[in-house]
Amino acid sequence: GERRSGAGRVSCEDSAWSPVSDGRCMGSKVRTAVLLILPLLAHALRTASSGDGLSPPMNEDGGDVPFGRPLRAQFLLADGFTNFNHGSFGSVPRIVIEQQRAFTEQMEARPDVWFREAYFPLIDEARRMLAEYVNAPVDDLVMVENASGGVNSVLRSIDFSGGGIILYFSEAYNMVKFTAKWVAATNPGVVALEVPLGDAFPDGGDASILEPLRAALASNIGKVRLVIFSHITSVPGVILPVKEMMAACRDPSLYGTGVAPLVLVDGAHALGQIPIDIKDLDPDFYVANAHKWLYSPKGSAFLYVRKSVQEGLSPEPPVISSSGKRDFVGRFEYTGSRDYTAFAAVPAAFRFRASLGDAKINEYITALARWAGVMLAERWGTRVIGPPHMQGFMFNVELPTNSSSDAVEMQARLARDYDVCALSLQLGGLQGVVYTRLSAQVYLERADFEELAVLVPKILREIQAEK
Repeated sequence: GERRSGAGRVSCEDSAWSPVSDGRCMGSKVRTAVLLILPLLAHALRTASSGDGLSPPMNEDGGDVPFGRPLRAQFLLADGFTNFNHGSFGSVPRIVIEQQRAFTEQMEARPDVWFREAYFPLIDEARRMLAEYVNAPVDDLVMVENASGGVNSVLRSIDFSGGGIILYFSEAYNMVKFTAKWVAATNPGVVALEVPLGDAFPDGGDASILEPLRAALASNIGKVRLVIFSHITSVPGVILPVKEMMAACRDPSLYGTGVAPLVLVDGAHALGQIPIDIKDLDPDFYVANAHKWLYSPKGSAFLYVRKSVQEGLSPEPPVISSSGKRDFVGRFEYTGSRDYTAFAAVPAAFRFRASLGDAKINEYITALARWAGVMLAERWGTRVIGPPHMQGFMFNVELPTNSSSDAVEMQARLARDYDVCALSLQLGGLQGVVYTRLSAQVYLERADFEELAVLVPKILREIQAEK
């Protein structure tokens, strides 16, 4: 891992080095420790003096910043832009981005210190905080770039040589469908089975998904190897009864005399939106994005794998690195030379949440979503899609049109003419209900949704008048 040149000097041979080696290239252990601690200490002093994530956001007069439009200054959203689609990509608070930027500068200032030493305690702290937040054993939780990476790690690690069924629902995120179909196409005897939820979903409540799940399991007793379902579906955005779905998957009458199917819960939208209790839920796998509702930077997510499953499955990250570590956490903590600052900034997202109050965030966004859904449905003469107990920070409202093409054009004009982002979607087949999935958030308030209530029918009337 080192070579001598000149008068006995020691230099690095990158191709032969592991980034988790003992840091011989850095000189003495003391020098390494000093180089590691000084930039961290300097940044801590800067952030403490500036209130960077360690105290609540303040107005110029020293008062707390209220929720709604006054809080937009704490985010990087463009002036005049109204974002009703937080659920797709999230929005990161300024103080979290500043923390990530500080880590980037630290990484580039002394790359060897960062990649061999400084990064690892930071990711350990991120994992610890995430594990505590979702009530999971910290050694069973690892960081991944996004839920898609976690799902791919799981599906590519399962031994499907004996064939079997990968079961998922018609409302699954496309990434899940595509990955399951790829596994089926590359493993003889494996079938990717999509279970249609039908017209009853989601207005039919919990039964509209539990009944199709039980029917699919009963029709394929002993054949289902893996079941994948969302904690919160993407479109429409509704909360699923995951506890009851887990029970169905482990009901012996639905899987026969063999082994119960493995269960992967796609919690891409759940982290920071609804409580997650991994120990109570007890899935085999759980993935969740931190960049959506937790306020962490893009490229931060986690994968949980139950201990007993780890021992028989040996899940691998999408990239197998040079670290040589073979334990579950070690395999995922370093996946080559790349930017890990999003992982390292996860604690800053938790500090931002703490500055506002986790319970207050929940209370404000939930109340705003419930009020906005009812208000928009009344103004448009339509309805909120799905029962209240399946609604979180995202909610779905039928649009005042039955034309999907008009709805798509309306979405484009909202963005072009008013700098407003709101999705237009269709539920069911070609004659299905046209609706919008909206996100409430701490930087939005009632006035924003009242403006949307006026804009949508106005634009739709203009589109009709042009025909």
